[in-house]
Amino acid sequence: MDKKFLQRIQQYKVFLIDTLTVEAEIILQHVQQAKLITQRDYRNLSDIPEREKRVINLLDKLMGKGNETCRQFIDLLRQDCVLENIPTLKDHVIFDSPGQEVSQYKIAQIPRGVCVIINNVHFTTLSERSGSDEDQKYLAKVFRWLGFKVVEHRNKTAAEMKNLLEELGKTVDGDCFVCCVLSHGVKEGVCGSDGGVVSVDEIREPFNGITCKNLVDKPKLFFIQACRGTKNQYRVRVQADAPEDGESEMEVDGDDFDITIPADSDFLIARSTTDGHYSYRKPDEGSWFIQSLCRNLEEHCPLGTDIQTILLCVNNDVSRQGVMSKQMPVHEVAMRKKLILQPPMTH
Repeated sequence: MDKKFLQRIQQYKVFLIDTLTVEAEIILQHVQQAKLITQRDYRNLSDIPEREKRVINLLDKLMGKGNETCRQFIDLLRQDCVLENIPTLKDHVIFDSPGQEVSQYKIAQIPRGVCVIINNVHFTTLSERSGSDEDQKYLAKVFRWLGFKVVEHRNKTAAEMKNLLEELGKTVDGDCFVCCVLSHGVKEGVCGSDGGVVSVDEIREPFNGITCKNLVDKPKLFFIQACRGTKNQYRVRVQADAPEDGESEMEVDGDDFDITIPADSDFLIARSTTDGHYSYRKPDEGSWFIQSLCRNLEEHCPLGTDIQTILLCVNNDVSRQGVMSKQMPVHEVAMRKKLILQPPMTH
């Protein structure tokens, strides 16, 4: 028997409870008006004083009535009269059509997998990247919360970066892999602490399906905060990761970074800015991109929002920052399924 809509409500029950509790009375009226519950059910639910408990009992009642009632309830939630009162529901994955649904990556292991963070702050010939430690701390906190084993490295030369990633590719396992690189950058790639350059292909290749059998058919995420070019923009009180620009405090990512969507599947590469432009980092707070990424992961992962949708939120968030200077993150995707990373405690 088809139970897709019932299972959809079960899967996103925590999200629905959190979202609908704010307008519990209105939702209850809409459900009763649509005749999804009886008048007696409506009175009994209305008598429950705690709004959260009222919503929980309502969802349990609807699921008890079967898949068709659950389908009608989901259709009800997407109506304009409901969305006007509860805009948080808009475009949530709960509304995706099961008939056209993209499958999800299986994320069940604890730990989920490895999150490696390479944070280059001090360089032999380049300026110090003040504020990057705040990014490292926030990334470590968020990915531990999401159930990952976090491995942190600081101030690695280009050769050391290549070696540690190659070694990790031989042993890494789990349902998902995350790699975060925070450094100066140039046209050709990401800088090591010695000023040497590692291309994004060299960062990614140790984890492709040929060299890393353990991650075949599993999502591999790369978040890169580094320079991509030297185009001039209006100065603001932030730091730059352009090696040749030691005086400015603005962070850049490499023009012609030459990252294309890999032929290998299940990769997602998110970068802090578009080709040729600066990306900004506050010395006392961290970078716009990484800080926004972490905030949005904290906000949306418990709700069952998929990673690509979260990255759209990051794009919108970062694009709104700044007055004289602006920044636009980008991400390139070779994923075949939706990736939803919920913290283990919500399951």
